[in-house]
Amino acid sequence: MRKRPGGGFTLLELLTAIAIIAALAALLAPALHRARVKACVVRTKATMAAIEAALSMYESDFGDYPASQGGTKDLVTLLRGPVDSQRWKGPYLRLKREDLDGDGEVIDAWGNKIVYRYPQEESQDVPFVLRSAGPDRRTETKDDIGNW
Repeated sequence: MRKRPGGGFTLLELLTAIAIIAALAALLAPALHRARVKACVVRTKATMAAIEAALSMYESDFGDYPASQGGTKDLVTLLRGPVDSQRWKGPYLRLKREDLDGDGEVIDAWGNKIVYRYPQEESQDVPFVLRSAGPDRRTETKDDIGNW
């Protein structure tokens, strides 16, 4: 009788290993997705916190917040300066390239524009509104991210 060489794996062993790896990957995928969404939420909140801080410094120097007539592009220009005023002590805002779209508008982690509104009528708790559509990319849903 000849001995079988024992250096390889049987087909059954290979299929079992592949099935275990596939099962682990299937269990891990939702957790990775949740972690990615959470990271995007944190990044969006950090961007909005930077805008809030810049707006507070602007308001401290000028006595009022800038009006929201031209979206966040005009807001970013105003907060980065320079503004032709002796009261201006900026720049108030420093953003990374990935926080702006091609038009210079501030975007959230999903690429949607962040909305700035002042004066606003949505909430009496905050003087201005900052809003992101959130992970579902639709406004007025429960996953919206804002400063209210």
